[in-house]
Amino acid sequence: MKNNFFRHFELKILSLIIAIVVWIIVANVDDYKTTKQVSGIEIEFVNGSAITGKNKVYEVPEGTTIDVVVKGRRKVVEGLTKEDFKAVADLSKMSITNAVKVEVSAVSSMVARDLTISYANDSVVVAVEDKIKKQLPVTVRTQSDVANGYAIRSKTAAPNLITVEGAESAVNLIEEVVVDVNVAGAKQSLTASSNPIFLDKSGTVLDASKYSYDTDEIEVAVEILKTKELPLKIDTTGTPKDGYAISDINYQPTSILVVGESENLANVSEIRIDDIDVTDCDADLETSVVVTDYLPEDITLAGDVQEIMIKVVVEPIEEKTLVVNPDNIDLIGQERGYSYSFGTDAKYTLRVSGLREDLDKLDIANLSPSIDVTGYGEGDYTFTLQCKELEKIQVMNTLKVRLEITQKE
Repeated sequence: MKNNFFRHFELKILSLIIAIVVWIIVANVDDYKTTKQVSGIEIEFVNGSAITGKNKVYEVPEGTTIDVVVKGRRKVVEGLTKEDFKAVADLSKMSITNAVKVEVSAVSSMVARDLTISYANDSVVVAVEDKIKKQLPVTVRTQSDVANGYAIRSKTAAPNLITVEGAESAVNLIEEVVVDVNVAGAKQSLTASSNPIFLDKSGTVLDASKYSYDTDEIEVAVEILKTKELPLKIDTTGTPKDGYAISDINYQPTSILVVGESENLANVSEIRIDDIDVTDCDADLETSVVVTDYLPEDITLAGDVQEIMIKVVVEPIEEKTLVVNPDNIDLIGQERGYSYSFGTDAKYTLRVSGLREDLDKLDIANLSPSIDVTGYGEGDYTFTLQCKELEKIQVMNTLKVRLEITQKE
């Protein structure tokens, strides 16, 4: 048996050596070196304090990743994914052109020993700006409408100022800071809290994540009270230039919607604007007034109207001559036993003045001419003609009327 084992011993040793060599060759052929591209490795930016410590801010491009080509043993390379690598950009080593070099390495040191990593784009440009701080007012913006017959009198925010900090270009985009509150169908005052919203000049909402600000929630109070429609009354002061008069006063709107406590609304029936000065005017006067200046205490505008547009029409005064016949004259206080006669062909002329529109509509009947004969007996008398006073008409002359009174037989 022993002799059989050692028979051809040299051949057996040679065969073993050949087998080992073949195994090594086969193993190396099966695990040859290969290359692979690994895409989408997220870049981590470190040491940002090197920038922020200089009162600056930085912004990296969104979704910043890097692609690499790795070379190594097939068994190692084929199973690699982007999670097996880390890419680091050290902001403390940023160049004067704001470029930051990216270093890529394998997460596992065991894997790193068998790999060669190469990549073409090995730097990222970072946007760097001065950091500024700005204090901005907060505007309360209501959504929907309150109940019919009610309106918003006031909207307040607490705090009413917000301090915003960020990149200069981003902060300067902010045109307005608002908070929204829903008042749909409300019949009473309400409070709410809301996050600030940043708007640019066009009203577009800006990305709030680009800013840091001193308060995340704004407390809002909305005062909601009843409304009332009040007519407007316009009065003038002063007198137009000699020979001119006011023919009309036009204004828009003719009424306004106000809001207030019920008891205060009950005490007001109109809004009177009584200080439109027409002194020495010889042409139309156009002006505007701020309606809030004429509102009673505790009454507030409910609508958007802030100004009343007023036009005072000023026209020249003209004259007109009216013929007064005896038939037009009313005899007051006549007695049955007397006859009254103006004489044959009696006719009188009366000069009046006023605005053209009023004169065109005027006739002698409007003036109701009369004389008072109460207590007068038989005789020949001269009376002063009396005319009814009209608001926009002035009688220019005094008429003396001769009247004969005789006793009937």
